[in-house]
Amino acid sequence: MKDEGSWRIRQKNERLRTFLEEQLENAPFELVLTGTPHLLDLNNSFLTRNVLLGLLAAILLVGILFALLLGSVRLGLLSLLPNLLPLLFIGGIMGFASIDLKISTSIIFVLAFGIAVDDSIHFLARFRREMRRHERAEDALRQTFCSTGKAIAITTLLLLGGFLSLCFSQFLGTFYLGLLLALTLFFALIADLSLLPVLLLLFYGRKKSIATESTALHEKG
Repeated sequence: MKDEGSWRIRQKNERLRTFLEEQLENAPFELVLTGTPHLLDLNNSFLTRNVLLGLLAAILLVGILFALLLGSVRLGLLSLLPNLLPLLFIGGIMGFASIDLKISTSIIFVLAFGIAVDDSIHFLARFRREMRRHERAEDALRQTFCSTGKAIAITTLLLLGGFLSLCFSQFLGTFYLGLLLALTLFFALIADLSLLPVLLLLFYGRKKSIATESTALHEKG
């Protein structure tokens, strides 16, 4: 039986249940769907739901860790955006290509989020270290790009090569796993090297301007 995803299987089950109820309206027994295919479908549905709940828990935990690492709840939430946008992009691609969310594709979000967060943590940790050496956020970002940014790009390219090799598989589950993971990691790299620096500049630039205004007001007072 073709794995069409829990949503389509649920639709077929509902049509079967409606048909049987119409044909056996006055039957002296109760109809219950059972059998190995039905149990496997329920198992896949529960696994997909649990994976998505695990992803939400991971996002919450990573947000807390980012806030503790950066010493700011607002900056911690902002740092999550470059890691969430690739997941939204890949979700849009799956919807556009009619790729069902099932156990073989739902784990893509968890795996990609974990790898993308790893790159962000390296970038942010190096940026904080450089901020202690430089007064301007621009200088700290420049040094971060020259060191950690280059390492992140090379690591992501190596991972892309590894995951794209799965696209040679004739099993669709493995094919989609390799293709979608590679696309997600590529989007995550672009977000980490473009959106994340912009958010850091906006945050630290605003913080610096507030500190400058406070100092000026203090001197006038």
